[in-house]
Amino acid sequence: MTPQPPGDAPGRRVPAAPWLSSVTAPWRFTVLLVCALAVASIWLATLQRIAFEREQAASAVMQSNANLAIAFEQQMFRTLKAAEQIAAFVREEYLRSGPDIPLQQWVQDNVIREEMFTIASVVDEAGNVAASSRPHTGHVNYADRDFFKAQRDQRSDHLFVSPPVLGRITGRWQVPMSLRITRPDGSFGGVVVMSVDPSHLTDFYRQGRLGTQGLLEVSGLDGMVRARETGGQARFGMPAHAMPWMQRQAAVPEGSFVDSGQAGDGVPRIVSYRTMRDYPLVLTVGTAYAQAMASAQQRRARYLTVAGGATAALVGGAGLLLWALARQRRVARALHANEALFRATFHQAAMGIVHITPQGHILRANEKYCRMLGYTSEELRTRTLFDLSEGPAREAARQFLAERLADHSHTLSPEIEKPYLRKDGSTLWVCEALSVVRGAGGTPDLLVAVVQDITARKNLEARLAHDARHDALTGLPNRLLFQDRFTQVLDSARRHGRRAAVLYLDLDGFKAVNDLHGHAAGDLLLRQVAQRLQGCVRAEDTVSRFGGDEFGLVLTTADAVDDCAQVADKVLHVLALPFDLDGVRVQVSASVGAALFPDHGDDIATLVACADSAMYAAKKAGKNRFCYYAPD
Repeated sequence: MTPQPPGDAPGRRVPAAPWLSSVTAPWRFTVLLVCALAVASIWLATLQRIAFEREQAASAVMQSNANLAIAFEQQMFRTLKAAEQIAAFVREEYLRSGPDIPLQQWVQDNVIREEMFTIASVVDEAGNVAASSRPHTGHVNYADRDFFKAQRDQRSDHLFVSPPVLGRITGRWQVPMSLRITRPDGSFGGVVVMSVDPSHLTDFYRQGRLGTQGLLEVSGLDGMVRARETGGQARFGMPAHAMPWMQRQAAVPEGSFVDSGQAGDGVPRIVSYRTMRDYPLVLTVGTAYAQAMASAQQRRARYLTVAGGATAALVGGAGLLLWALARQRRVARALHANEALFRATFHQAAMGIVHITPQGHILRANEKYCRMLGYTSEELRTRTLFDLSEGPAREAARQFLAERLADHSHTLSPEIEKPYLRKDGSTLWVCEALSVVRGAGGTPDLLVAVVQDITARKNLEARLAHDARHDALTGLPNRLLFQDRFTQVLDSARRHGRRAAVLYLDLDGFKAVNDLHGHAAGDLLLRQVAQRLQGCVRAEDTVSRFGGDEFGLVLTTADAVDDCAQVADKVLHVLALPFDLDGVRVQVSASVGAALFPDHGDDIATLVACADSAMYAAKKAGKNRFCYYAPD
């Protein structure tokens, strides 16, 4: 026979018991014992809930910081890649034309357009400045700089990010980013240096909304800080060996943890760090622990107040019950009051509560649970707990209930996150805690499920995951998602022996639109450009925004000779059409470069660099045109 929870029978009355006329000491002890157990249960549940919400809050901030670290890595990758691309271009021109390359003129003509770089210089094999984007007088030598020594002593073609130094031309603190110049005979020919203000590396602090005591840091694997911002104060150039994330990084390249305040300022933080794959840098994001726990602390105070009130109520109730047990006439009224209190507590609880049989049939649900799902209590009694889920979630619910019934050691977590199906067909994500009520012989009598709505958190997690892989302005895939999809395309092309292609696009005349009509118009133009680009490719192809007015297109297949040219012609045509920016009519064009797999390279970095080089060739040839990559 299915057990019925207390108070289920409508119109149920509790008769007065004749034995209540004589209240003895053992009954007083029983009442006190039950009261003590109830108080202990209340405080145990309260403390468990406080600990659970503290862990949930920390976990949510860790996930948020991990997503921010990914976004910070993307921004840093764009900065480093821009430095590498410009340095490679300057190096190519220096090897071709010698020290007379017009760096200053290139900056004025926007051939070198990245405003983040304060100075670009070419240093010959002796350390002397052969060319610079900044005018200077006198002899300037960098032979003693770390970046010069590193590039001179190594033969790899990698960007070297030096610790901050005081510039000898600008007189400002800068982070040099250098690329080795290797002559055709393999000998050392000097260095191309692109310098960035350290504060530029931590601009992400305000974008990430890290609060008044947040942390953002860029450190090298050499143990020196390139840039650090804590609570709005920027610092750089200090050692970072002792920082807990640097010590952890040696064993685990990325992760999240709670720091007790070893960042130098004594502020405990929840920290996430990532080691860049292509550059020897460690990126760290931190949120003050007090800020992360603020909402959980507020709820803790409320829980403690409620638990204290419930304790006082129970103690008072026990006293009243003992007093009532001494008087036969008041016994029945006390029992009825207790039953009413139980009903009120059950139905007025802030969380959904439902009693079910070991087979999953719903016996009773409180008002909160009914409102959450949109069913009446009578409708729910005709259903099982599994009817409220569908597909894999239904099987997972069956498995979880079976495991809870079989778990006598209490080693299994009592909670599960799962989707419910509301009466209107919508989905409700919940955290469900399932407890087993067993009889004297250990046989399960019934189960109690306590259900909390976590739909908002699940939606937030999904939004953060989407934002980490998409451009915030245009909604296009960002560089991270671009690389993932390009990797899949290359893997498929290798398996099937097919061609693939990547197109690198840069708008012509975008800066003039920004300067003349403002950044709001520029942003609207970029969104319209994104829409037009998506209309130029197939559903299986990818359109990505790299940053600024630069876009990348991945063609899944490009077996025909003119596949790239057809897409590029379509792009040039649609982008040459006028744009309507809230009543302002503007026109721009584009320079497009393309590289083919496997003709021009076998990996993403090589193919993107080739397409970028082809794009620069198109721009130098007069803009508003398309060029294939042509090796020198």
